[in-house]
Amino acid sequence: MATEGEARIGFFFLNQEFLPDTYQYEGEKFNTTNHFLAITPFPWIEIAYVCTILKGIDNDGHVGHNKKDRYFHLKVRPLKEGKWWPAIAIGTQDPGSKVNESYAEGKYPVNDYFQNYYIAASKHVMYRRNEFGFHLTYRYFTSDFNAKWRGIAAGITYRPSFARNLRATIEYTGDDINIGADCLLWKHLFLQATLQNGKHFTGGLCFKLNLLGKTHPD
Repeated sequence: MATEGEARIGFFFLNQEFLPDTYQYEGEKFNTTNHFLAITPFPWIEIAYVCTILKGIDNDGHVGHNKKDRYFHLKVRPLKEGKWWPAIAIGTQDPGSKVNESYAEGKYPVNDYFQNYYIAASKHVMYRRNEFGFHLTYRYFTSDFNAKWRGIAAGITYRPSFARNLRATIEYTGDDINIGADCLLWKHLFLQATLQNGKHFTGGLCFKLNLLGKTHPD
């Protein structure tokens, strides 16, 4: 979880391989972007609003990235990480709405691309001032077109002692093995990059500001 009082606004480039197979225009997948606004009002809850751009035809008949898929992301942490136990979080993206099942008929949905529910456990350990994180998640995507991402996901993070603002990651998403890194610059600019299956780039940045003046503990 982010630090209590932290607000974030960001922008990401999303490789087409990172997206559901139904993210298509005229039968072809496409790269796109998203932007988001997130806040952690209390240490046990995070709320985000995400807007992902779709390719389509606007009212004037022009083809381009001119449509939007919007959803809320909610994460709650009922158990804080302790010395001998992991933090437990439960969350959802795009909750409450009904997935368009027309995909089974050969059509593509118009929303609910990312609808899922999850429970996650995270534990961090220190070794010679280096931080290692271990993460295990079970995700349930409600739509069959995202079935490849249902089930167990897991990852390992590494934060070196000589660069506490830098973190390397490796994760298994249920279908892919991704490697990546993120870095916090000047206490406010957060950069993140991932190679899906080691070759498809997705990445972006966000600006972070703590409205309560708090800092994240090392």
